[in-house]
Amino acid sequence: MALVAIGFLLNRTSPTNPEVRSSVVSVGQCVESGTSLVIDFGSNSDSSLIQKCVSNYSGTSWNLFAAAGLEVSGTEQYPVGFVCRINGYPTESAEKCTSTPGATTGSWAFFISNAGKWEYSPVGSAGHRTKCGTAEGWRFLSPTEGLTTPPRVKPIIHSCEK
Repeated sequence: MALVAIGFLLNRTSPTNPEVRSSVVSVGQCVESGTSLVIDFGSNSDSSLIQKCVSNYSGTSWNLFAAAGLEVSGTEQYPVGFVCRINGYPTESAEKCTSTPGATTGSWAFFISNAGKWEYSPVGSAGHRTKCGTAEGWRFLSPTEGLTTPPRVKPIIHSCEK
């Protein structure tokens, strides 16, 4: 697996971050205002798909997790920027997250909506800024899945202009 979610090591997820503090979260993808966040735990997981709408937020994709009320962990090598674990998945027994996960364990892939379809992100989560009206998706890819296998739900796109 390639480094799919590496970004700049400048942003810290923190509840004191004003971008995170002022956000409003609802269940499901956004239909009027905000950025949608979709988490697909992959074909080998029993975890349910997570879909959140985060309004009043304009920060990085890394901090979008905290704004949505989700937990994200990097690796010891890249503590902010490379997504190793989302909401406890994969478990610590499956992936230690000491360094970038290898092809034998699987890893998270980052997608951004474009014209109603998922597009593999060329930028890491700490280096990407969210945009109102778009969706961001994450899918855990097993070693047998292609790097660009998108989340299994279609992104909802909307206009934030009134």
